[in-house]
Amino acid sequence: MSEWFKNNKGESLIRSDEVDQLLQVIMEQNSEQKKLINTFNKTMNEFATERSLETCLEALNAAMQIASVRAKLVESYEFYARLLEREITRLSRQ
Repeated sequence: MSEWFKNNKGESLIRSDEVDQLLQVIMEQNSEQKKLINTFNKTMNEFATERSLETCLEALNAAMQIASVRAKLVESYEFYARLLEREITRLSRQ
């Protein structure tokens, strides 16, 4: 995961460049997820054909990697939602 995301948890002020960086992190994670899904589909097809322990482990590994990326995506979207919520609250007070 991006160092930016780790370093900016809990920040109270929102800057445009921070939002842009967060969106970039989300886009990178989405791209990684798509690649992993393609890998998973290939490994599942191989497993369906061969039914070997090796192909099973490859498919399992791909599934675990997808789960990891999706967890990071959820965390990123939650952080993004908190940023937006704080900004809306700040704007409504003005």
